[in-house]
Amino acid sequence: MTWTNRVAERYRDLMRQRAAHAFYGVCAECGHDWREHHPDRGCGECGYEIEHGEPGAPSMVCAARAPGHTFA
Repeated sequence: MTWTNRVAERYRDLMRQRAAHAFYGVCAECGHDWREHHPDRGCGECGYEIEHGEPGAPSMVCAARAPGHTFA
């Protein structure tokens, strides 16, 4: 195996690993799952609560950014 093949194999392993291990957890600011936080639109769950007038809904959509890879 040449060094270029080893480099290519290592790169494929890293990409598979990155795709398999997304970040999960909850936001410290709004308490919703990080998977609801879109990088551009903010927290979708906060937006849903505001839009539907749910009791205890926040006044604004949480704009905190997820600390890991959550969106493709």
